[in-house]
Amino acid sequence: MQDSLSVNDLDAWARRPSASLRRDRFGLMMARVEIIAPSPVIDYVAWYTEGFFARGGSRVGARLVIHEVNPELIGSVKDARLTPPLRRAVLPTSPDTVCFVDDTHSTVHLFLAAATSDEPKLVAVRILRALVLRALLGDGRPFFHAACFTLRGVGVALVGRRTAGKTTLLLHCLDSLGALLVSNDKFALVQDTDSDAVDALGFPIQIGIRAGSVLTLGDSSLRAFLMRRWSQRFGGVEAHRDDLETRLGIRPQELAAAADSTVMPRCRLGVAIEPCLDPDAVTPRLERLNEDERRTLWTHNLLRRPAEVFPQQAALAGPTSKIEMRIPEVPTYRLVQPPTAGPLTSRVIEDLVCRVSVEG
Repeated sequence: MQDSLSVNDLDAWARRPSASLRRDRFGLMMARVEIIAPSPVIDYVAWYTEGFFARGGSRVGARLVIHEVNPELIGSVKDARLTPPLRRAVLPTSPDTVCFVDDTHSTVHLFLAAATSDEPKLVAVRILRALVLRALLGDGRPFFHAACFTLRGVGVALVGRRTAGKTTLLLHCLDSLGALLVSNDKFALVQDTDSDAVDALGFPIQIGIRAGSVLTLGDSSLRAFLMRRWSQRFGGVEAHRDDLETRLGIRPQELAAAADSTVMPRCRLGVAIEPCLDPDAVTPRLERLNEDERRTLWTHNLLRRPAEVFPQQAALAGPTSKIEMRIPEVPTYRLVQPPTAGPLTSRVIEDLVCRVSVEG
């Protein structure tokens, strides 16, 4: 391995003949990434992002090149002198990973000693998401800290602070209403060019589920699935009932399948709900937010910078967008509910969606 590395050196390395390397493209129509990587990595990315990111296509905005190198050479690669415009990027979740970024050509070079193991393959997925995110934010498409599902053709956003009950509410709607999963924690917003309507874009991100959320579900295939996964990972669910930190990570496609549902990568947003737990509430109720309250809620949960959306991959991001980001012009409600409302709350949402559908 040479003492210095340039963009031309790395590009030549990526173009070298190799039976184990494949090229493919993943992402969204407005943000697609070309990946050059060993076959197991390509297959893992396709599996992990299935249903959210399209495969193939002609327009490419960024590249991810994964170089599998001999373990003895990783140290020399890491210490090599980089010539501009290459720079090093540190990924906090993978501190031993060697990652170089070429911002001029929107290319990330990832060096792995064992690209076929699960953790490096997951790093590739995280970088892919970060590159898609970079393109979306660069075009002025905002992200929000919110969950989203679609019911009866109406996109429903669950917007609110941490521990407000968004995931629990989402689980109940998937379980008892047959809702389709768009996103659990973050989604991007795309403005319709021909109207004031907006679409929510889901992302292939693991869903973190607390034990308390699992225990609120009634007897169902979804509850059985989560109980089994929780026991395999952490032991008894009951022991973690009040634990707000421990979460079970579930791939969204698997969660939807366990609820006899599916994922929908994009939906037309029709209504927003702010979940609020109230121990003194007897039954769940809806309160329509006024214009100031609506804007405050959405603005508070707006994620403007890459570090706010995917903080662990913030080092891959470009400059923060200066474009003014609009918030959704959809009716927004506060859902006040007792902690144990469960399926009753999902029925209140179903009634609201029916009204919105009729009015629309």
